[in-house]
Amino acid sequence: MSEAQAITHLLQTCKELSVFCSQNGWIINESIHYEIIERQADSLLIYVTFLESIMEGSGCQCDQKSCYGRLRLKLNAAGEIIGVEPA
Repeated sequence: MSEAQAITHLLQTCKELSVFCSQNGWIINESIHYEIIERQADSLLIYVTFLESIMEGSGCQCDQKSCYGRLRLKLNAAGEIIGVEPA
């Protein structure tokens, strides 16, 4: 798996991304985009944007909100992602 695929998979499955939701909605996985803004031997700092789906009480989507934030991805010696935290 390439670095880009590993990061994308992580962002689609990690709970840490939800801290950037403003309305307690659902993250639209297809809308997730990121940019690596800092690269160190033991971590990557990324800037993430995505759309949050806001639901009505009836279960219908009523709105989408743009969300964004920074995450630090912790790396092991082989460069594999071993942890993630809001930055």
